[in-house]
Amino acid sequence: MKRPMLACVSVVLLLGLAGSAAAETVKVGMITSASGPFGTWGAQMMAGVRIYQEQHGKSVDGNEIEILLRDDGGPNPGRAKQLAEELVLREKVRFLTGFTFSPNALAVADLITQAKIPTILANAATGFIPRKSPYFVRVSFSLAQQAGPLGEWAAKHGYKTVDAVVADYVSGTDSFDAFNKSYTAGGGKILNLIKVPVDIIDFSPYYQRVLQDKPQAMFGFGTGGANSLLMMRTWSERLKPADIGYLGALGVQQGDLTRIGEPALGIISTTNYPEHADNPINKALWESWKKDFPDQPDFFPDIATCATYDAMELIYRAVAKFGPKVSGDEAIGLYKGMQVDSPRGSFTIDPKERDIIQDIVIQKVEKRDGIIQNVPFDVIRQVKDAWKEEHPE
Repeated sequence: MKRPMLACVSVVLLLGLAGSAAAETVKVGMITSASGPFGTWGAQMMAGVRIYQEQHGKSVDGNEIEILLRDDGGPNPGRAKQLAEELVLREKVRFLTGFTFSPNALAVADLITQAKIPTILANAATGFIPRKSPYFVRVSFSLAQQAGPLGEWAAKHGYKTVDAVVADYVSGTDSFDAFNKSYTAGGGKILNLIKVPVDIIDFSPYYQRVLQDKPQAMFGFGTGGANSLLMMRTWSERLKPADIGYLGALGVQQGDLTRIGEPALGIISTTNYPEHADNPINKALWESWKKDFPDQPDFFPDIATCATYDAMELIYRAVAKFGPKVSGDEAIGLYKGMQVDSPRGSFTIDPKERDIIQDIVIQKVEKRDGIIQNVPFDVIRQVKDAWKEEHPE
């Protein structure tokens, strides 16, 4: 009688060992700017990962999802490529994500194509990036997607003249081109295009040129973080007293407003993530945020948080469907045409371009109930990247 029991125990143990052996670790490489003047990007992205995994667990069907963070330190294509090579060749990651800056993302295009590593862009916003590798997917935004609607709105609402002050790198150019096209098509006039270094520490000399031109508004585009904060602060000191308005594609976020204060009042910007979007996923994100960061009153969810949260959703879905050995082609095939419910609302991955189709919100900084905040007042539904529309393959 004992032999069958032992046999049953042996079968159970074998099944348990088999189940244990089947579970694997899925490594995800995250390359972002986690230190220096652009370190807020890394902090926001890792917060997005943290909250997603708190809400959904750190494994999919028993397979652990391990995030390997690497710091590129800012716009540094050589460094980004080196980190990607390490993650792909040594760590054997199944996915890459992050990428604050477009030049850094472009630097890894050949590598991910050769290695067939699905790479989910959580910021890098230059329009043509997804075309540089069939393994790029974007869940953030493109600059044309943000700046084009803003230019159209400005022309329709009485802004006859604008000076543009933009960071001198590929995303700055992308943003200006989209704004310029829609704004001038609506009858607006760009008086001056002023390009500034990405590592600028004093905007005053450049804003002096704006004061001389006396436009109705300035179109501003920085590199995010401390750079954009300085751009807006200097506007409030130098240009706002001269009644020169501020228009910005992704111009200002809640975390910026706590630092700028009342001088930010009047800034008009676009966003793909209205911070207080009224949907269950966003409400749950904010509840988790309050629990995780109770002692950081100036730290709020932003576009990087949202995009990284959604990048994790794509990774989890691919592992759930195909298992821990999911291939790049399987993941990319799944993502084409995928619809995702996000903290920002609902978006779709374009099945042809592997880029995001989403709502773009226009908002203004106002003081409501004693709180300085972005107040949405218009929305353009399900916007595609205008650059690709204008440059068909």
